[in-house]
Amino acid sequence: MTRIYLNTAAMALTIALIQTPASAQSGQPVLHVNPRWKECSFQLDPALTQTAWHQFTREAALVAYFRPMSDARPMGKGHFELSALQYKTGIDDSDAAWNDTFVHPDSAHYLFEGDGLSFPGLMARVGVTNKTDVGLYFTKSPGANYGFVGGQVQHNLVGDATNPWSAAARASFVSMYGPDDLNLNVFGVDVLASRRFALTHWAAVSPYAGASTYLSNSHEKSAVVDLDDEHVMGAQAMVGASVQLSVARLAVEYNVSKVNSLSFKVGVGR
Repeated sequence: MTRIYLNTAAMALTIALIQTPASAQSGQPVLHVNPRWKECSFQLDPALTQTAWHQFTREAALVAYFRPMSDARPMGKGHFELSALQYKTGIDDSDAAWNDTFVHPDSAHYLFEGDGLSFPGLMARVGVTNKTDVGLYFTKSPGANYGFVGGQVQHNLVGDATNPWSAAARASFVSMYGPDDLNLNVFGVDVLASRRFALTHWAAVSPYAGASTYLSNSHEKSAVVDLDDEHVMGAQAMVGASVQLSVARLAVEYNVSKVNSLSFKVGVGR
C-alpha cells in the first residue's frame, strides 16, 4: 500500500511539473498583457504599490538620464555634433517596479532579453560660446507608447578648446512623453574632468571621469491606483572615453549607481 501511495504521489508531482508555466520555472513574473501596442508600453497595474513606485522613480531616472558621452573640453563656438546613442541599464524587469508599470503585447513578450533595458536615441550638440555647449536629446521607443526628450548645458571651468586638461559642469533635464498613466521628469547636475591625447593631427582620445546628482519626479494619472508623487534624489559616478577620428565622433561610458549603465555613441561633427 505504501508503494502505491508513493507511486501516486510521484505521478502527481510529475504532472504538476509538466503543467507549471515556463515563466514560473524560470522565476519570471506573470506579465500584464495589452495588445494595443506592438512593443512593451507604460500602463500602471492595480497591483502597483507606493514602494514599487518609489523604486521605479529612482531607477527610471538612471535609465533615461541624459548622457552626452563627451569629455570636459568645450567644442568651441560654432562647432557641432550629431550622434546616435544607445543606453543600456541593468534593471531587473521581474521587480514590481517594472512589471507593474508595463504592459506587453503577449504573455511571453518580456521587457528585454539579456541583462539590461536598452533603447536608442539621437543627440545634437553645438558650441554657443568658446566655453559653453548646449545639447538636445530625443528618443521614441518604436511600437510603444513612450519616448524621452531632454536638454543640457555644459560649461567649461578649467582649460579651453586648445588645452589638453579640462574640467566642466553640466546641467540637464529629461522628460517622458506619450503615456496616459504617468509623468516622469529627471533633472541632473554633472561635474567631470578629462585629458585629451592627440594621436595624429586628425585623431585624438579623451578619457574622462566624473559624478552626477539627480532629482527624479514622478506623478501617476491612472484611475486604477492612488499613489503619492515621488521625488527621489540620487547620485552616480561615470567613467568613459570619447574618440575623434577626423569628422567621426565615438564614445563609450559606464555609470555606477543603484543600477549600472553602459552607453555608446556614434556621430559626426566638426
